[in-house]
Amino acid sequence: MSEPRGSLPRHRPHPPLEAERLHRMREAAWQSQGVVVIRPEDVEDDWIRQAIVNEADRLYGKRKMEP
Repeated sequence: MSEPRGSLPRHRPHPPLEAERLHRMREAAWQSQGVVVIRPEDVEDDWIRQAIVNEADRLYGKRKMEP
């Protein structure tokens, strides 16, 4: 069955990328460009996590958290 035609489907939000695809994108950025993308939530060591957040805040400004 095909999806109904109309103007609304293009305005529908896209589903979030799955974790494995995001991991592959981060890996490719590191391997090809030396760019590191680390989610603080993925860092288990409290001290290292805080150091990453501090450096990101210094470089890019404080993160705007949604309520």
